[in-house]
Amino acid sequence: MKTLYLLLVICISQQVIAQSPYEKAMNKAFTSMKTDLIEAAPQFEQIARVEKENWLPTYYAAFCYLNSSWGQNPKDQTALYLKKAQEQIDNALLISPDNAEVMVLQALLYTAYITMDSSTYGMKLSPKVTAIYEKAMKLTPNNPRVVTSRAQWLIGSAKFFGKDITPYCSQLDTALELFEKETPDGYAPRWGKEGTIEQLKNCQ
Repeated sequence: MKTLYLLLVICISQQVIAQSPYEKAMNKAFTSMKTDLIEAAPQFEQIARVEKENWLPTYYAAFCYLNSSWGQNPKDQTALYLKKAQEQIDNALLISPDNAEVMVLQALLYTAYITMDSSTYGMKLSPKVTAIYEKAMKLTPNNPRVVTSRAQWLIGSAKFFGKDITPYCSQLDTALELFEKETPDGYAPRWGKEGTIEQLKNCQ
């Protein structure tokens, strides 16, 4: 049930005038993120140690580790990155409980474990992934990352069990409409549109 999250893209507006130390550090980390996720992750972790009440730096540290864990490394290396991602997700949830953006990362992390070793983690984690997405949908039904991630999970599950994916493809259309309307501020998450477009191609 491997998904297309390697296609996630972060686009953050970087202004060079009157930047605070936080903004300078975040912009530097995002620049690193464009070429090397594992180089960027410790930068976000360092910011998080200063910005103790801000969930975004630890969120992006988790994002970097997670997106280095989709089968492109040996299993032991993947497991290490997933462990690091979980630590950062836990930190983010301590700062911002019931945050749907962070919950999506948790669901994706569980999905990465299933992708890495379905026989070990499939039955154990699949119900947890589904439950997380259902809760996130109740919290923020118009969040495009929630809608697209949930739809892609359901598509992967339907394919695995040989079921029709058509009902879930329409949810991707809904997600794309939500991405078009989205106007995130500052460093708020804004990834997912490109992956949604790619997944829609598989629905045609």
